[in-house]
Amino acid sequence: MFLSLNGELIEEKDMKIFPLGEDFMYGYGLFETVKIQNNKTIFMKEHVKRLLKGCIILDLDIEWNYNDIENFASELIKRNGVINGALKIIYCKNIKGNNLIIIWKDIVYNRECYEKGFKLCFCDYKKNPYSPLVYLKTNNYLDNIFNKKRIQAKGYDEGIFLNVNNKVCEGTFTNIFFVKNSIIYTPSRECGLLEGIIREKVINLARELRIELIIKEIEGNDLLSADEIFITNSLMEIMPVSRLENKELSLKINYITKTLMKNLED
Repeated sequence: MFLSLNGELIEEKDMKIFPLGEDFMYGYGLFETVKIQNNKTIFMKEHVKRLLKGCIILDLDIEWNYNDIENFASELIKRNGVINGALKIIYCKNIKGNNLIIIWKDIVYNRECYEKGFKLCFCDYKKNPYSPLVYLKTNNYLDNIFNKKRIQAKGYDEGIFLNVNNKVCEGTFTNIFFVKNSIIYTPSRECGLLEGIIREKVINLARELRIELIIKEIEGNDLLSADEIFITNSLMEIMPVSRLENKELSLKINYITKTLMKNLED
């Protein structure tokens, strides 16, 4: 397998990273995960725009622009013969200069996941909406990974964070939406969440379809009384939810979720 390091394709066995930089030592950097479908990247511009914006906030100088990064990604996809999968674009701080690393991997979500729906529970630990890092996709993702491992050990697929004010914010790897009385609800940014690319697409799609959507502070009990729940990220896009804690949700009557899934695909 070939990887891309600062625009140069390198075989996996020849990849070397300096271990004393702030990237390796402290997770100082950003990443984006981009879906590959039929040899093409999906929503690449939106992902790179968010990455470059994050670089400004974290004071990370970057010499490459969107066209450069897109070309590096295209070369990597072609060299590895990737048809469907995911790109991970990593930009990180190093003593000897910042590094742009692009790798690819398989997507773990399959047809069975969508047919069964995901099972969710609330995470034991809470997000801090007052930290600026909550709003960035940083390489220090241990909070999310640690909580996801804990909920998976309990037999769930995804965990939902509350913030320190007990408001719903996001999943460990997803944004969350729910439907009540044919109205879609999703937490506001100020609750402490990463504004996902697919989250934004779903919000705009609902408005195009003239489905009422409200962005607000949400209580955990609001989710427990929902008619439908779905979660989103760039690889799964829209995933229906069949269970939250002990509450079962029928995937036979999640009409709004199905409508959004169909129209996003189109």
